[in-house]
Amino acid sequence: MVRAIKIIALACLWLAPFLILARAFASDWVSVWSVFRVPTMSPPFMDLHAITDGVKTLKEGGDPLINNPADPLHRRLPYPRIWAHLFSWLGIRESDIPIIGIAFCVLYLICISWLIVRCESSLGALILLIAGLSVAPLFAIERGNIDLLIFFLVFLGCAITNKFLKSGAFLAATVLKIYPIAALAVDAIRRPLKTNIVPIAAVLFAAALWTWQWRELNAMRQAAPVSEYFAFGVLVLRAQAAHMSWKFFAVCCAVAALIAVIAWMIRPNLDESQLKSKLGEMFLVFGGIYVFTFTVGSNYNYRLIFLLPTLPFAIELIRTVQHARWGITYVLLVLGAENAFARGFYHSAWLNDMFTFAIFAILLPILLSQAGNFLGNVAVILRESSSVAASDDQATR
Repeated sequence: MVRAIKIIALACLWLAPFLILARAFASDWVSVWSVFRVPTMSPPFMDLHAITDGVKTLKEGGDPLINNPADPLHRRLPYPRIWAHLFSWLGIRESDIPIIGIAFCVLYLICISWLIVRCESSLGALILLIAGLSVAPLFAIERGNIDLLIFFLVFLGCAITNKFLKSGAFLAATVLKIYPIAALAVDAIRRPLKTNIVPIAAVLFAAALWTWQWRELNAMRQAAPVSEYFAFGVLVLRAQAAHMSWKFFAVCCAVAALIAVIAWMIRPNLDESQLKSKLGEMFLVFGGIYVFTFTVGSNYNYRLIFLLPTLPFAIELIRTVQHARWGITYVLLVLGAENAFARGFYHSAWLNDMFTFAIFAILLPILLSQAGNFLGNVAVILRESSSVAASDDQATR
């Protein structure tokens, strides 16, 4: 029965987006995606057009991060310049955009298929199918957003076991977009101190690279507008707070504080063996990316796809007596966040905020606990080193 459910889930996972894409290309792009409540814009794969238009600006001697007149909407390129250079070197033109958009979709579907195949229960396979075809991933597919490629690279880094290739995949994702640096950091603190030289070196290199490119980072920040709809993160909450009355703002702060307290109180006491598993690794790495992006920026909701690989770990916890309630709560919150911002429901922005903040509040204590364990191990090694040094000094005297 489990195998049959997995086969059905995989068939639906691949058929649904490709049927939508086929229908959208054959008729009207916007109207087809609107049927599924996905925020949509024309032309197809709109976010990829920003890059090809940026290439045109680059060839004319301009800087698409500062001014991108080739773009019909005059959108500045919100991605690192390397994307414009890559498209230019590879000869990718506007006519190639459908191929690139579909390729990104395929990479995403491969990752979700892997999760479904590895799932041990029918319920888990169905949950992953629902999550994989939620509004957030469909939003990413509709835009042809590069987060689909970043998602694949981070997923690849989690899937492979070679420590050099793992750090290489995370580092490649970080070069293309800064936020996967969180994956490098989580990978570094998860490993024993004697074996984490490579990930620590990768973190330092990525930090140095983006520090050197701080002007480009600042230009990207200015090019990406803070949206109060279809988005999540601290900057989104701050923008929304600017339009609130002080009474409503006080109520929101009280609710946020209550959510944070509850999340802290119900945090699971997880065994290290659970977190060191492959599913535990994905939970921490992708959860770390989510917490990082929530904290430092404004993110369109297609970036919620980074929560999907955290679901298998929560699904496994549902099968335990000790953490079943926590697992159920987490799965429901993720499914809610993936769909709460559906097109046409602007009045439900507060619901999207509640889901995304609650997930942030749940993940943060777990990640802080991992960081605390890492710092504790460092302190122990430093004390042992100082003791050995003191003993050697005494012996010498």
